Amino acid sequence: MINILLIYIRIIWSRELGWLIGWAGLAVAGGAIAFPPEFLAGSNVLIGFCLFPFVLFVHGKQRVNYIYLAVVFLLGITACVYGVRTFYFLTLFFFILFLLEMHWGQLDGLVLFLLLFMSPFIQQIIVILSFPIRLQLSGWAGYLLAQVGMDVQVEGNVMILNGGAFSVDQACIGLNMLATSLLMGVFLLAHQYRTRKLSLSFPYLLLFFSIVFILNIGSNLLRIIILVLFRIGPEHALHAWAGIACMVIYIVMPLYFIGKGMVGKFGKPLIHDDADAPLRITMRGRIALTIVSILIFIAGFGIRQNRSTSTLPHILFHREGFETTLLDGGVTKVYNRNLLLYFKTIPEFFSAEHTPLFCWRGTGYTFREIKKTTILGHEIYIGRLRKTEGNLYTAWWYSNGTLHTIDQITWRLHMLTGKPRFALINVTASSENVLLKELNTLLSRENLFVNP
Repeated sequence: MINILLIYIRIIWSRELGWLIGWAGLAVAGGAIAFPPEFLAGSNVLIGFCLFPFVLFVHGKQRVNYIYLAVVFLLGITACVYGVRTFYFLTLFFFILFLLEMHWGQLDGLVLFLLLFMSPFIQQIIVILSFPIRLQLSGWAGYLLAQVGMDVQVEGNVMILNGGAFSVDQACIGLNMLATSLLMGVFLLAHQYRTRKLSLSFPYLLLFFSIVFILNIGSNLLRIIILVLFRIGPEHALHAWAGIACMVIYIVMPLYFIGKGMVGKFGKPLIHDDADAPLRITMRGRIALTIVSILIFIAGFGIRQNRSTSTLPHILFHREGFETTLLDGGVTKVYNRNLLLYFKTIPEFFSAEHTPLFCWRGTGYTFREIKKTTILGHEIYIGRLRKTEGNLYTAWWYSNGTLHTIDQITWRLHMLTGKPRFALINVTASSENVLLKELNTLLSRENLFVNP
């Protein structure tokens, strides 16, 4: 490692652009160490990398952006303390942007939106929002169909139209297309920038991408209505094509004209002063930035080590007639012949925990009926799992022992303010009656479990 660092230091002082290549190279090397290949294999990440050179618009002189540098330190420290790769991902990119502005010039704010949409953070947001939005859209779709005289009933994610049931599965919701839609919006704006030589200010960028989000929700609502009306199930070949058609007609085409209109009306000329040479970096500044890049590089090892060795405390739960097994990742498994309980410790308030919607799918089960229900005053999710061998009935919610909730904002705010750690609780039984009986038993206890 020492030899590698010496080579980079020599490059820094041997070429005009060597310092930029050396500092950026060390940061990228740290990322290569910290991230497994699958972490960067997401479609939004790959599309973002392709768009990155296309959205680099310069409209100001070279500068030392101390805000970016402060963000680098803040996110880098947070990534190291908590071992969160998403924060390390953002640390690397803000450091790259800092170097580009120092050498090339002030970058347009569009690149910040690209960074957000291509980061793993947007996928976490989709995981958090997709399920409650799915239930909400199912309700809206049922309401709209009822308003035009259709005989429709909605029970959670199941819509019963003229006596036939249609399950609004995750594939139907299409929210995974949200990141793609946002990136498509970035591309359309960048195209207008280059065509008209104009750019939007930050507030108008916020407005534009808010419109993208609203169009995405509307497109998914129309998609659900189309799939239900024509009874196009997930196994039908037209299922995916319906989603693509809705995206093109109700998102991409409107965005093209909205972006064109906004840039034409509110855009300001792109001004780039090419007369100035890159900033002169003093010897002290070069030493400081070399140290920063080395620290980012070393942090990559720390992130990788943290992810491979980190352990979470397990929830302590004792029940007569049940066996308990402590699994990796802070998961406590409690079971007997009729019931299976999982208690999964949530690391931090910003964690994108894996709900049963993902965990059970990995074992070959598919979710069918999913709905909210209230037991003893506590709102929880309940659903049916389907597999060739038969059905299971499952329920889940979040709890810190005394507060039980399914609201993401509620439990995250409680953890953020220092309240006891929350856990995801998943209860599964072979019959609905056994499940409901167990839920009444669990939720009637004053203290569901002992916090770690």
